[in-house]
Amino acid sequence: MTLKKILPLIIAIAPLFASAQKLTCTTHERTNVILERSAEKRALVEQLNREAELYTTQHYGERAGGLKVIPTVIHVIHENGAENISKESILSIMEFVNLELRGQNNTSTVSAAFQNIIGDTQFELRLAKIDENGNCTDGITRTVSSQTNGAGEGVKDLVNWNDGSRRYLQVWLVASVGGGAGGYTYLPGSVSARANGIIIRTAQFTGTLSHEFGHWLNLSHTWGPTNDPAVASNCNFDDNVSDTPNTEGQTSCSGSRTTCGSVDNVENHMDYTSCARMFTLGQAARMQSASNSTTGGRSTYWASGNRSATGTNDGFTNSCVPTIAFGQDNAQGCEGLIVDFEDNSFGADLDASWDWEWSFPGGTPSTSDDQNPTVTYNSAGTYNVTLTITNNAGTDSRTVQNAVVVNAFGGGLAGFTEDVEDSGFPNNAGNNKDWSIESAGGLTWQRSDLASATGNASVRINLRNITEGDINDLITPPLDMSNVSSII
Repeated sequence: MTLKKILPLIIAIAPLFASAQKLTCTTHERTNVILERSAEKRALVEQLNREAELYTTQHYGERAGGLKVIPTVIHVIHENGAENISKESILSIMEFVNLELRGQNNTSTVSAAFQNIIGDTQFELRLAKIDENGNCTDGITRTVSSQTNGAGEGVKDLVNWNDGSRRYLQVWLVASVGGGAGGYTYLPGSVSARANGIIIRTAQFTGTLSHEFGHWLNLSHTWGPTNDPAVASNCNFDDNVSDTPNTEGQTSCSGSRTTCGSVDNVENHMDYTSCARMFTLGQAARMQSASNSTTGGRSTYWASGNRSATGTNDGFTNSCVPTIAFGQDNAQGCEGLIVDFEDNSFGADLDASWDWEWSFPGGTPSTSDDQNPTVTYNSAGTYNVTLTITNNAGTDSRTVQNAVVVNAFGGGLAGFTEDVEDSGFPNNAGNNKDWSIESAGGLTWQRSDLASATGNASVRINLRNITEGDINDLITPPLDMSNVSSII
């Protein structure tokens, strides 16, 4: 294939359409596989269910015992795409979810039939301030890995704070979950402490965490222990909660929808609708029962000793040294390249004590104390970038080698021809002919000899395998336009 250019060109490809995806969950599917294989774990779950039935009978509608704080860590698994969610967004979503757990999220919109049974679960998810090694933390970790795509159990080996202990509710945020799910966890008693936790597609974090936390504390879907809603045979199952109507399960928010002979509680967090607002009193009691039980290990999380060990006890404060990370909007260009840098450091709360020291060899300015500076590179070359941050807790520094590549003017003359026949493409034999690729990682532009319009090769990208939000740039070598009188 032959490509003819008269201008420097960046060919940028990103998925253009985000498909609408309902909240789905594979908790029951995964848990049921484990229970089918292990009589011992089946017995644990059955014991929890007997405890829940007795507890609900004795304590339905009660709010005694006070708030239970669950130490939580958010593990962000990413490839520098949209799945690398900001700390501000995480904090906002955590606050929102805590309102949902207390039955305080716009519950006036709940159907009249269920207004009197809106439950306050009396749980709060609180980010840890001490990590598994006793170090200072803000309760958020960030790990770069391609396992963020189609994620499954493997992400738990990338970063795990419950290796042999039950101290943190771990939430792994990923770009996508295997099988197209919005998230999943395991019912209490079915997996080890290390495997215990919640995996969620970042784009569905807001609508999924309350749902999966319900599973984590032994709630079923409202239609019973399967993953598929809107199935007539679901009327034959039950979720073991007396005040949730038997239902086929819903994916829409029609408050007047009736299945299995009664009005469905479409605003329930354990259904699949986008209008979830509530747990029932019965569900709240069942969650409390699971949290009190040693059978599934949930009683250790909110215990006072564990709260002290994780820095989640009331009034605890800390000040951490940030872990340096930064991004930039350009990594390569011609002389006069302008680059916007962004501080993405994590692991510490931003406060007035933070001091930024940037070093930009070859750039103008060559240093900066701005949090997010803009730098111009006027001379060809390859340049490192260093960021050092100091706060009340100490200092951290990071240098990225070859962070900026500036090409000299006077490259190939326009018009320019690239036939992609060189097997080393995007690198080419000869001067000023190398192309470059900028990608979020994983699959990107590649040379192929399977198809071409002319010659033996072409360059292509497979959009079906590109994660939503990722941008892949295919960039020409620099071109000398000084003799070009017109553009065609």
